[in-house]
Amino acid sequence: MHFVYAYADGPGEWNTSEWRGRTPSDGINKHPKHSARLIPISDFLMYWEPAVQAIVGPADVIIAQRNLIAPSIWEACDYWRGLGKLVLADLDDDYPKLLPQNPAYRYWILDHNDMEGHLGRSPVELLTEGFRHTDGLISPNEYIVEDWQKRIPGFRGYWVPNYANWEWYKDIVQKPSPGPDEQIVIGWGGSISHFDGWWFSGLREAVPIICKKYPRVQWKICGGDGRIKELMEKLAPGRWLDQDSVPPHEWPGVVASFDIGIAPLCGPQSPAGESYDLRRSWLKAVEYILTGTPWVASQGIVYEKLDGRGGRLIPNTAEAWVEALSDILDNLEQRRAESAALMEWGRDNLTMEHVVDDYVKTFERIVTEYNAAKGARLPDVLYSKDFFRDTPEVAEVKIGLHGDDEGVLQSLQERTMQLSNDWHGGALQIGSVDLGACLQYPFLNTVNEIVYRAVIE
Repeated sequence: MHFVYAYADGPGEWNTSEWRGRTPSDGINKHPKHSARLIPISDFLMYWEPAVQAIVGPADVIIAQRNLIAPSIWEACDYWRGLGKLVLADLDDDYPKLLPQNPAYRYWILDHNDMEGHLGRSPVELLTEGFRHTDGLISPNEYIVEDWQKRIPGFRGYWVPNYANWEWYKDIVQKPSPGPDEQIVIGWGGSISHFDGWWFSGLREAVPIICKKYPRVQWKICGGDGRIKELMEKLAPGRWLDQDSVPPHEWPGVVASFDIGIAPLCGPQSPAGESYDLRRSWLKAVEYILTGTPWVASQGIVYEKLDGRGGRLIPNTAEAWVEALSDILDNLEQRRAESAALMEWGRDNLTMEHVVDDYVKTFERIVTEYNAAKGARLPDVLYSKDFFRDTPEVAEVKIGLHGDDEGVLQSLQERTMQLSNDWHGGALQIGSVDLGACLQYPFLNTVNEIVYRAVIE
């Protein structure tokens, strides 16, 4: 199977495209039977360019990342769908549930009048329209899939988790045990959208309690949200470290410097009721497992499939956080040994290079369901008799075994041409794209053959 990933990130923000584009592409290309290509979504929308045709044309599956918010991208999706390609949207962030305290709220929820084709609509409304120009959604979070299926009735969605890049972890070894006079590091890293997880999970109240109970504990915070760092600044000097940001391939080394990892999430305590925070991927737990780091995380769908794999899930209360972290700190060597024993399991089950076969099977199932739903035919093309009913009828004719009635044959040829023209002007108009005018594959001959057979039958 051949995949094409149309990625959305650029040099200023390279996160989703790493986990949802480059990492699966690199892993797939190491497999002898499958292949993948990457293309910036800004190039993907120029579907008429020969270079773009050469990259995207061979795809069995096209995956377009998250920002399907412009008519030019919708048109590109329509074009490839019109050629029978399976086009899936990929979303790892649940924009409709952003809260006002999230810096991205202003962009995604409020109007953005400079956006191409905004027509007074918010980016979330445009994204909803964009998804209608695809064949379904994949996401690393099952709640995101369910949310969009409710938002767009009949929309297909599939859970496809994030996997790690084994090249980044193959040389990682578990951190040596801290000596009796060394500090024990509890670490965490995250972007600016994790504030609610700290504020409403009970962890905020648990931090000073753990510091008081365990004088050797030091917190290492890696991320760009100054509000979390303001919380840590209330601790005594030396009780926390501010980790600088690093390139993605260096991040496993930072995680490996933790003695304990944490993954707080905001659940029912969210001011909005339905938590944006519960719509993340399981990646933090994956990173802890691959580095042999004992971990604690909030209960919920995000990490439940990895519960017990070197970590545990807890209710969102300060008491639960104190109890769980105390259990690891009081039994650190035992918990470290348990986590170290799972590193090989993590390699075999959570790194892209080692799960390509299972990954491809997921998409084979999607393709099968897609073909069944479409009758293994072109999407949105009218194959029913209703289409022919609206065109002039063909006189009933009988063709001799030798086909020697030139008048009949000439009539059939003329009718074939007429029906082909009707297809080009009607059924081959897919959305805003006129396939009859822009097809660059030997597909028109196939259309003519289908029409010719239909006339004869």
